[in-house]
Amino acid sequence: MDMGDIVGIIGGAAAIAGAGVAIWQAIDARRARDEARKSSADAAALAADSNAAWQRIAAAQEVVAQAHRPKAWSDVKRGPGDLRTFRNTSERPIVVTRLDVTPQEAQPLLRVEGELPRRFKAGELLEIYTEARLGLSIRIVTIIWRFDDEDGPEHDSPRRVS
Repeated sequence: MDMGDIVGIIGGAAAIAGAGVAIWQAIDARRARDEARKSSADAAALAADSNAAWQRIAAAQEVVAQAHRPKAWSDVKRGPGDLRTFRNTSERPIVVTRLDVTPQEAQPLLRVEGELPRRFKAGELLEIYTEARLGLSIRIVTIIWRFDDEDGPEHDSPRRVS
């Protein structure tokens, strides 16, 4: 055996060892890729669960907020003709900033006794007149208001008037 054969055998052994290391690295890379795919799928499922939980929390908070809204205005009381009244049933002064109607096309059919915005003491009446013309009438009046001793927030109290 001459020196060329020895070098060839050593080179062949090194090539076989290198191939073995390459195969081992390929198997390890495949396992890491499969684990990464599984982790990605798990993270996506957790994100979807988290998003659903946040949506349920937001819906629950909305229900709580609606339940704890201030009850500031009585139901509508019908007066003579087109007169409708609402009483400030809170124990605080209220500022009514505007009145909205449904349907919106009926807004010109609403007349307010006095100017808005206007302050109403506890127990005071808000008087409005709701007309009807050519089949168009006001169904709902929404009182937009805030407590006089607060700068915000505005509240809305819809009331059926017809």
